[in-house]
Amino acid sequence: MDDFALKRGHVYGTVLIDIETGRPVEVLPDRTAETFTAWLQMHPGTEIVCRDRAGVYAEAVRTAAPDAVRIADRFHLWMNLCKTVEKCVVAHRHCLVPPEETGRDEAAAAPAPPVIEGKRAANTRRHFAAVHEMYDKGVAIQVIAETLRMDRKTVRKYAHATTVDQVLPPRPRRDSKLQVWAEYLNMRRQEGCTDSGRLFREIQERGYRGTSRSLRRRLEPLRSVAAPRPKRSEAPTVRHVVGRLTRHPDNLTSGRQLRLKRILTRCPELADLRRHIADFATMMKNLDGHRLPRWMKVAEGSELPPLRNFARNLRKDLDAVTAGLTLPYPSGIVEGHVNRVILWNLFRLAESLRPKVMLASCHAGRLAMY
Repeated sequence: MDDFALKRGHVYGTVLIDIETGRPVEVLPDRTAETFTAWLQMHPGTEIVCRDRAGVYAEAVRTAAPDAVRIADRFHLWMNLCKTVEKCVVAHRHCLVPPEETGRDEAAAAPAPPVIEGKRAANTRRHFAAVHEMYDKGVAIQVIAETLRMDRKTVRKYAHATTVDQVLPPRPRRDSKLQVWAEYLNMRRQEGCTDSGRLFREIQERGYRGTSRSLRRRLEPLRSVAAPRPKRSEAPTVRHVVGRLTRHPDNLTSGRQLRLKRILTRCPELADLRRHIADFATMMKNLDGHRLPRWMKVAEGSELPPLRNFARNLRKDLDAVTAGLTLPYPSGIVEGHVNRVILWNLFRLAESLRPKVMLASCHAGRLAMY
């Protein structure tokens, strides 16, 4: 048996398959223990029940068919283990980042980032560079002033200043609220984010009490400067690592095996997790259910809390799990029928909507004529 969704999150059903012939027996309108209990009572003599690990199905079998052999199917056991592996990888996701990338990030962060300034400061820097470009060539101050259309006193001040910091205007008071966020804004710009609206929401969530207009005014001089490309991390995603850990090594390319080996070298916990996964997979493949108690004992002594919880939950349904890892009853045929049931219901839904679709198409055609 297995459940299926007619409308995910709202409407579910249950499909029952004859485990020997592989043919469907019944489709129940829901997945409640009461409905399945009633069906078992109307069909006595059930000897073996292969189910997922949902509590409602287990309760119904205990009530209506207490003498039946209960089997926790291997497909759902493996899916439960994969979810456990994902939790373990998430807890150790810092191990996924290559050390050379971390060092590169630290080296890049060492120099002080460019200061985000107002429009007036940006104009001062531009004028200072233009004045010194001409003044260093021997152009007279009066000629520079006429060429750049600047006041002669201002040109003289710029020309006699050694650095631009000597002529920069004092920071206006309105920027005092943003000064606290200058480092954060520079960091986000280095990451490639230049959207003032998004930056405003980010610093507002962190305690900024100024206005979005002040932030836009502060970022205005950087509009004409090309934003740096965001750094592309070489670290694999959690999903990729989970896939490599739960896949047979022979099905991985040499490159993926090498990258996984590097991650496991950096993270002993994930290396230990891989050994547990391999032992469980071997037990499933060879139907060595008698090895399950020893596997659970070792897993419960692991330093990975999700793996310990997985092993403890297996004890709550130990007889069914042991039978699932011992008896040769596959659950793949059930999953196949679930897909057929879903497709059949989609086909019926499409048939019921066909007149409405045709009518809508007709109306659309008439509108197109106008």
